[in-house]
Amino acid sequence: MTSDKTEEDINYIRTWPGKDGEWKVPTRIAYAEENIKHALHDNVWGYEVESAMVSCSWTKLLLDVRGQDRTIGAREWLADGSMLRLPFNKTAQQVCSDFLRELYRYLDRVLARQMSNRVLVAVPMDFWMPIPASWSEQTMRAFREAARTAGFGSRPSDTINLIAEPEAAVLGALYRHTSLFSLNPLKVR
Repeated sequence: MTSDKTEEDINYIRTWPGKDGEWKVPTRIAYAEENIKHALHDNVWGYEVESAMVSCSWTKLLLDVRGQDRTIGAREWLADGSMLRLPFNKTAQQVCSDFLRELYRYLDRVLARQMSNRVLVAVPMDFWMPIPASWSEQTMRAFREAARTAGFGSRPSDTINLIAEPEAAVLGALYRHTSLFSLNPLKVR
């Protein structure tokens, strides 16, 4: 983060389809064509996915081809493999992109309401996406492409930034201490 940004520059979204007050949304998607008995007209994602639905979760982990052996073990650990499953006709990158597309559309609607469409179009956005620290360059490229296909970074002034999950956690924990007005501000020594 550059020093000219303040917490006021960050737009927190804590209202998600199906649930309010949460800092994040589950990485879950249920495809309408796989959930005929639930009479879905469209895909549902996040908190809208009900436990009885056929769904895909955590599929970004399946992007890491080096981790396939671990993924098989994880599938066994998750009982029937239903969380890390892929639909018959989709790759991990496509499922990631489908989930991210739903997320991007939602963010676009929320921000347009909060700022107005006119302002939203004019404001460049930096998207920061946490990824596992162990990912290879190939896996990061696949994830970045899934995000771009979903709509993130589609405007010329927008950026997609990948950040290792441990680094994001540290920055998140320390961020409130970077203000001069915080109770225990960070000091450079």
